[in-house]
Amino acid sequence: MSLHLFSTPVQCTRCGTVVEDPTTDKCPKCGNLMKERRAPRRLAGVETRYSSLRLLLNAIRFLAVLLVLLGGLMFFSTLGNDGLSGIQGGMVLMGSIVVAVAMLAIAGMFVLMIDIEENTRSSFRLQQQILEEIELARGDHRPGSGASAVPAAVPVQPAAAPVPPATGAR
Repeated sequence: MSLHLFSTPVQCTRCGTVVEDPTTDKCPKCGNLMKERRAPRRLAGVETRYSSLRLLLNAIRFLAVLLVLLGGLMFFSTLGNDGLSGIQGGMVLMGSIVVAVAMLAIAGMFVLMIDIEENTRSSFRLQQQILEEIELARGDHRPGSGASAVPAAVPVQPAAAPVPPATGAR
């Protein structure tokens, strides 16, 4: 198992044991080879969203690969044909590659945006969990007590007595 800059707990795929030591290769309970790293979104318990958009992006990727395959098929079919030249077949192949790369780039940008949103949710949730642990460790906030984490406003007393209004004429 490789070492990472910031060691994250590893979860056994067979028994679900979470191992904190990143150098451990086998699960201490069942002996299964540890392969799966727990991503921050899984540590935070963030659910996966946008399943229909992910399905659409996978369909776009599939169509891009299919387009390259069809472009290659067209290219090789024109090599032995008298009706089309090899240059025209090459142009079809290059055009299909360019369009496929554009489709893959668009799908990649959408995946990047989804991952950024998911990472934002998971980091917010992890920060909330850390803050809750700190509050519980300090004893500032007890669940069900109605105590707020934000202190109540303290009324400010004036520094000097107010000046009485002027009476009479000079």
